[in-house]
Amino acid sequence: MKTRVDNKLDRIADIWNYFIWKYKYCSSKIKFNEDVKTNYFGDILGYFKDTLEIVFTKPKNTNYADKFSFTISFLQAIYVQQDFIQEMLEIFKTGINKGELKKDPTYYVNRDLRNELVGHPIRKFEDNLISSTLFSYQADDGEIQYLRYHKDNNFKFESKTFKIQEIQERHFDFLEKYFDKMLSKLKSILEDYLLELNKLENVINRHDFETVLKVAEVYFEDIFKSDFVYDKLSLSKIYDRRNEHMRYQNFIEKFYNDLRSSIKDKRNLFKNIFEDKIIEKESVSDLSTAKIEIVFVNSADIDEEIKRPRRVTYHYEIGKIATRRNSLDFNFFGGMLKSKCQNNNLVLSELEHMENNITDEIEYFTSLGLIISELKED
Repeated sequence: MKTRVDNKLDRIADIWNYFIWKYKYCSSKIKFNEDVKTNYFGDILGYFKDTLEIVFTKPKNTNYADKFSFTISFLQAIYVQQDFIQEMLEIFKTGINKGELKKDPTYYVNRDLRNELVGHPIRKFEDNLISSTLFSYQADDGEIQYLRYHKDNNFKFESKTFKIQEIQERHFDFLEKYFDKMLSKLKSILEDYLLELNKLENVINRHDFETVLKVAEVYFEDIFKSDFVYDKLSLSKIYDRRNEHMRYQNFIEKFYNDLRSSIKDKRNLFKNIFEDKIIEKESVSDLSTAKIEIVFVNSADIDEEIKRPRRVTYHYEIGKIATRRNSLDFNFFGGMLKSKCQNNNLVLSELEHMENNITDEIEYFTSLGLIISELKED
């Protein structure tokens, strides 16, 4: 049960992090108010995950104190998760309110139990006693038992017993039902969003650069945060200079490639989120152990592999000069790159251009982009 719930929470978190949070089109379809724009929703998901272990664990109570402690934390965790579900249903504009939840036995049976035993063990209205409850010392393992005196029964003694597994199964049904409603709503939002991305792709293929920037700003604005000088103003300036030097044309081509690639990634992410990849722990234990085959290798083959020259890489130096834009660091890490590229005039020329324009972001990063393309270090 815990695995299935955890999986659905992860899907919702992925949709939030990679779609709702990043794109105004998606966030406009939910209740994305000032509260939600804080880390408020992340806190809900974090608290939800922290309490799953309490809700779906098998209690091992060795004494009355352990059972008492477990029962309170168990019922309170269910109660809090119910509140979070109500909040999430409202955030995602599912149209389901608390009044509808109160009619659902997967909600109200567990909630009434918590309220009576933990929330209000002594309940009064205008100084008139309604009920009182007391934990039982006689409950068997796997049960919650308490003693109740209620005005509806003329305050006669009653013993109430609930199976913990039945409480867990009821709560699991509750979570499954309403997580599925959330995911259904979110799926419809993302399906509409992907249709808008299709339109953006058509614009990329058929329209001028300024139109591409305008449409991307409406439907895919996160692209402008994905790399250095990817803001609209800088990109427009670089585009206007694309015929002056190959570094500018290269940078615009890179932006187009990144835009297309990012749109493709979003489609793949959507597909992955809604594919059922749940693997229950029980099914893993049933898998047969793979056979291990031992292969003996000739020592001469190992010696030959050691002697074979390794491919020269440049990503370390490139990473440093991309993030450390001061003369001291550039001279050191840029010098390391020069020593590896002594016979590459293009790289040497662009490094010199970067050094001469270290405070000019457009000049610096367009040159860096050309170096990366030249050395194939994407």
